[in-house]
Amino acid sequence: MQYFDTLPKLIKTDNKGNSLLLTNILARANLLQNFLSSPAIYYEYDIQDGDTPEIIAHKYYGDVYRYWVVLFANQIMDPQWEWPMSGVVFESYIDNKYTSATPAVNPLTTVHHYEKQIDTLDISTNITTTNKISISQNTYNSLTTSTTNYSLATGTVKVTISKNLINIYDYELQLNEDKRNIKILKNNYVGQLEKQFKSLMS
Repeated sequence: MQYFDTLPKLIKTDNKGNSLLLTNILARANLLQNFLSSPAIYYEYDIQDGDTPEIIAHKYYGDVYRYWVVLFANQIMDPQWEWPMSGVVFESYIDNKYTSATPAVNPLTTVHHYEKQIDTLDISTNITTTNKISISQNTYNSLTTSTTNYSLATGTVKVTISKNLINIYDYELQLNEDKRNIKILKNNYVGQLEKQFKSLMS
């Protein structure tokens, strides 16, 4: 199925009075939330450098035209900005946005924000949960790192408090890396998705 072939058509009149048949590329369909939110119908996938929606669609579905399934399953509306940049493109983006800007900014030495990090280790399960909170520079300067054990009804936890200085480069890099983990709809559900999409669009 080719995505744009399923979209509804509009008849518009140009400035000369001619009728034009146009594809409504802004049309969207809200599928049943139970369908999209069920974890049983997805694989987890980390996008690699060089991956595109078309490459992933060919890899998993054997059909590059199912690129829209990859985007739709992750609610990606603008793949230019919502898809992770490759390493080369990212470096060029940083250079254009900061290094070559007027005035120039060094993304490696310029602070973006300060963080307080709280790591909680459950001794019995050896599982650590991390919570990061943005703080002011004054709070950062006065914050003392520490590690404390607490005895709870469920067992002992070790809480470590630390602080991080996040520069612009690392902040932008993390934003880009956060886009890499996506969901891939399992192959045996794709036909159902296409059928429902065509029905809703018609």
